[in-house]
Amino acid sequence: MFSASDLKKWILKYDAENKAYSSFWRNLESYKIEYPLEYEEYFANFDKSQLDLKVESISISYLNYPELDYNHVKLYIPIRYQNKNIGYYEILLNFDGIVDDDFFVMY
Repeated sequence: MFSASDLKKWILKYDAENKAYSSFWRNLESYKIEYPLEYEEYFANFDKSQLDLKVESISISYLNYPELDYNHVKLYIPIRYQNKNIGYYEILLNFDGIVDDDFFVMY
């Protein structure tokens, strides 16, 4: 369905990277409130300058075979804090650019 060129256009059209970063920050704030002890374990004396966030991969998933009716563009962001890989954030956007699900996973 998508060529690499089509995917790049889609990413720009739906502002996918900004959606991923904005959603990450909302998740981090929720994590801080909902799991304060765990948050402190990973982000003690949080210094935003020590957090390295970059979309590392974007892929298309066609799931629920053979119906193939649960399809997404997935953006994957490893969470690196103080030069350590401590988890990842992944967001699933439907083909209309709407956030369908996301995952905030700490190791």
